[in-house]
Amino acid sequence: MNEIDGKLPLPLVFAGTPIPDKYNPYIILVTNKPLVNIIVDIDEAESVSKAIIKGPNLGWRFDLAIKAFVDTLASRLEQPLVVTIQYDVEGVDYPPAASIYAVSTLAIVKTLSDYVGYSMTDEEILQAASSLDEEAGVWFDYIDGLRYAILKNNSIIYRHGEKALDLNVGATVVLELVGEEDIGEDLSKSINADVINVVTRLAGIAVIGAVQQLKNGDPFNEVFKPISRLDNALYYMLYGANPPPEGCKWTPSLQRVYGVCVHEKDLGNKVEFTL
Repeated sequence: MNEIDGKLPLPLVFAGTPIPDKYNPYIILVTNKPLVNIIVDIDEAESVSKAIIKGPNLGWRFDLAIKAFVDTLASRLEQPLVVTIQYDVEGVDYPPAASIYAVSTLAIVKTLSDYVGYSMTDEEILQAASSLDEEAGVWFDYIDGLRYAILKNNSIIYRHGEKALDLNVGATVVLELVGEEDIGEDLSKSINADVINVVTRLAGIAVIGAVQQLKNGDPFNEVFKPISRLDNALYYMLYGANPPPEGCKWTPSLQRVYGVCVHEKDLGNKVEFTL
């Protein structure tokens, strides 16, 4: 038996829209203090691998993704495993599934490396988790970004295949975490390629513009409004996610969308993030 018991920051994809086969930048924030309490225990199983999750119910997509990750890890080791994940997020009733998946899979890889007595660098942990995602069929570029932000314990600008940059605005912001919604009809792979190329460029420029505004010290609401309208429009165009109320925006989850609002809306749990 091997167990990891830790407390980690909660990461959040604040800005950026995933587009299939395209790699655009994201702004990924972390909480200004550790909020995720997580315990991971790994045992050998007799026959079939099993993932046991104890914490807020984040839905079958989250459970299935964790199970696929554990099954893939067990297959590589040629040893069935029982992985128990126990977690909670202080002050958050329904945390983002993508964020908790990133935290959980990091903890699984770190627990296993400690168990076998192999010290892994942060880069090796990230590479191992990402390759397991890919083999398990649950890889998303922003998940890699979430993991990177956790290990750095810093808010970042992340783009797959490039070196992540620290945001380093030197301020904090309170956001409301509202919860998940289903997407509608997914047209992301059937829209004309020329249109997708234009949309991809627009989405990337919008994120870069938001970064510049934040670094210039613009009021947060003046940053939030344009990037939220654009991201929400793209989520509707590509994935059929109906726009949320004004002052709220969609962020990516595990084949769903997660709602984030400015703190005046009183629609969810208020959480403080670093900029």
